[in-house]
Amino acid sequence: MTKVPGLSPQAESAIVGRLWFVAPPPPVPRGWLVYSTDFVLATLQGCGTQKDKIRRAAGWMIIARLVQGVMAVLQALVMLLAVFPVVSWFLETFVRVFTRNPVGFFLRACYWKARLKSLGQDTIIDQGVEIWGAGNVEIGSCCHINTSVRMAAGEQKHGQHGLIRVGNFVHIGPGAHIAGRGGVEIGDFVGIMAYAHLYSATGAIEHPADPGQLVSMSHTAPNDRQYIVEAPIVIEPYAVVGMMARIMPGVRVGQGAVVHGGTEVTRSVLPFANFAGSARGRLIGWRRPRRRSPNLPPAAEAPQDTAAAPDTGAAVK
Repeated sequence: MTKVPGLSPQAESAIVGRLWFVAPPPPVPRGWLVYSTDFVLATLQGCGTQKDKIRRAAGWMIIARLVQGVMAVLQALVMLLAVFPVVSWFLETFVRVFTRNPVGFFLRACYWKARLKSLGQDTIIDQGVEIWGAGNVEIGSCCHINTSVRMAAGEQKHGQHGLIRVGNFVHIGPGAHIAGRGGVEIGDFVGIMAYAHLYSATGAIEHPADPGQLVSMSHTAPNDRQYIVEAPIVIEPYAVVGMMARIMPGVRVGQGAVVHGGTEVTRSVLPFANFAGSARGRLIGWRRPRRRSPNLPPAAEAPQDTAAAPDTGAAVK
């Protein structure tokens, strides 16, 4: 469909948003233990996260409670060891490289439960994950932080600042890098694909106070020889950041938007937008539903709304 003359991208974004049904969020497990009863049952019964297949007969519940009791003791021990500086150094190295199995996931969850500002339940922290400035990092429940992800939020004890906040039901793909010196907030149900980079702080090639001075892009240069741009990044719920995409300081990726693989994003992305392009990305269309959801009320289906929103992938200048 053609673009309606005189309709702003913001108006088109609002129209497309009304075409989508957003389900209410499911209940989020909460508690001190790193894994909930349902998670333990699903693991014991081999049904993963398919909670509809979990069997909750009395025998299974007794077994799950016994397993949780043992896990609680082990979790308390690991968390206690994690607070002692020298012991913690070796413990972090051990749990980081431990193999990808339930024991490794459990050990990593226990260690980071003690080190992070907060960690929800049923979150998988995979092999090789590095977290710098753990006291400035919050991770919600039911997330998967995949292999070799690096999060850098600054060390408070060294006078550094930063923040990384990850919502619930978030997947961060292998090799992703999140630099949180300027602040990074990732909403619920967000997918960040492999090797994506989120930079809330980065070096600039020009100093605004003296554009004629040649500045260094090396972070080891003296402060007066470099200029760092800092601004928060916000990834709203249901957004997708594609493989090897780069999100730069000050960018907000709107709800349900898709940043395609390999795209560099230097300006904010409207909700439900398709954003792509080699090097610097641009708006190329909208993420529209293939068909209307039966869960939408009849008032949401308006002929002028459907006509006004261009097809997914249609170029929008």
